[in-house]
Amino acid sequence: MDLSADVAVCKAAVRNRQSKIVASRHLEQVLAHAENQLAATGARRPTEVLPLYKKFLKVEEHRLRLKHQAGHGGREICAHRADLVDVLLRYVFGAASTTTRPAEASSGPLALIALGGYGRGELNPFSDIDVMLLHRQGAKKISPQIEEMVEQVLYLLWDSGFKVGHSTRSIKEAIAQANRDMLTKTAMLESRFLAGDAELAREFREQFRSKCVQGHEREYVEMRMQDQVARHKKFGDSVYLQEPHVKSGCGGLRDYQNLLWMTYFKEGSLSTNQLVGKDWLSETDQRRIERAYDFLLRLRTDLHYATGRATDILHLNLQEQIAQRLNYSLGNGQLRSEALMRDYFEHTRNIFRVTERITAQFVSGHVTSRTRSLFSFLPLIRPDKTPVGGSFFIRNKQLHPDRRDLFRKDPEQMMRAFQLIQEYVLDLSPEGADLVSRSLEQVTRTYQYARGPREIFRAILSRKGEVGRVLRAMHRVDFLGRYIPEFGQLTCLVQHEFLHRYTADEHTLVCIDKLDAVLETDDPKLMAYRKIFEQLDDPFVLYLALLLHDTGKAVGARPHSEASALFAQRVAT
Repeated sequence: MDLSADVAVCKAAVRNRQSKIVASRHLEQVLAHAENQLAATGARRPTEVLPLYKKFLKVEEHRLRLKHQAGHGGREICAHRADLVDVLLRYVFGAASTTTRPAEASSGPLALIALGGYGRGELNPFSDIDVMLLHRQGAKKISPQIEEMVEQVLYLLWDSGFKVGHSTRSIKEAIAQANRDMLTKTAMLESRFLAGDAELAREFREQFRSKCVQGHEREYVEMRMQDQVARHKKFGDSVYLQEPHVKSGCGGLRDYQNLLWMTYFKEGSLSTNQLVGKDWLSETDQRRIERAYDFLLRLRTDLHYATGRATDILHLNLQEQIAQRLNYSLGNGQLRSEALMRDYFEHTRNIFRVTERITAQFVSGHVTSRTRSLFSFLPLIRPDKTPVGGSFFIRNKQLHPDRRDLFRKDPEQMMRAFQLIQEYVLDLSPEGADLVSRSLEQVTRTYQYARGPREIFRAILSRKGEVGRVLRAMHRVDFLGRYIPEFGQLTCLVQHEFLHRYTADEHTLVCIDKLDAVLETDDPKLMAYRKIFEQLDDPFVLYLALLLHDTGKAVGARPHSEASALFAQRVAT
């Protein structure tokens, strides 16, 4: 019996319970303050007592800023801010309902619904407040009473300094708009009832599920995948940008959210807990991407505070300031900004790596008993497979292990897998990459010095012009840094130097790519180097030296070349 998923869900439930206790204490304080400050406003129009609402917000926002400065988590602060806006809107909605003149005819029920990031319960300091006012009236014209209530709610938000996205719709109109536009459907997917008629809100959720989700699974997932590809291309198509986009860049907040949205369309839950287990997501990877998401929310909160506006680009001229504000310290030869950016790249790399792998599995039709039930609407792709290497097979130009416990029972096969993708010019399948990631604990010091893996690794580095792609495949699943810890220390190491545009690990891999390219170059300036390279009997030492040439930077050595030479000597012996 496989209990891994159940255990993971239980652990997540404990963490959620603990965080809810903290959240409930904060909410109790906000509610007590609101009762003291805003209770007397109930019989007056919200816009008539605007200063009271502004004073309430100012005090609570100051509390949130202090909590942020004290080091509280990104998710926690964003959730507290959503709670604050919830309390405000419920008072405003109640006051608007009380003071609005009764219409001649019954106006019918009205529900205030939070959408998008606000519906998700995550608000950074200058995030938009997206709301929908839901009614039962016809499409032609809503009653003057509802119009007046809507105006009072919106004017209060605008006058309080919020940027508001809003709509007023019947259930029929909301469903129709969701099915016309993917962005609207995604915003409504995270809808949350705030105030008014709870039965109307419940009816909307039921109809949304039956008319916008069921039967639309494949269409929605395909559109989300296309959106992710286009978004990555728009924002640089790389995790390692000097000025990354925290929200929409590779490995940013949107990648994590995109994964949850796709999962919801079959499982009905916006949580990575649904992906935990042997089929999609390991507990280790879940912890990594959850920590990464919390880090990014905290970073985005500080970006908003530092600039005084909604901003998502971590500009170079802000990085040192943000690093100081987040209490990074100088050390090991690194600037504060370099330490911050190393954390940023490590976290976004984790989100990008995991979400890209799972998305690739969605596309490939990867199937086990559990995943088939999760994503039965996706095409089942099973072309012919070709056995290779005794324990693997090739399908769609990808290398697959022939059983899930292969690397756990025979760890040497991990190194063998990379040799095969080099020899046959293949990619490692998403399932294979996942299994390598889950088996990294097998790469111990004993493994590093074992004869079998060493001979295979040497053979990989001895194939002229074919090394860079394989080392990148190793690095993508963290195998390279695990096997060569001296290189692993360079992962996401930032270099704010004139001659280095990349992180230290990426710089090293680019150098190896350049060496590979020398073998096929027609550039007259490089022909002499090509001839020398062609005459070299065994390029192993050259490739190994290039792989380790910057390892001294990881320990802050000055000059780093001497420390790098010592590391190289240790690896080679």
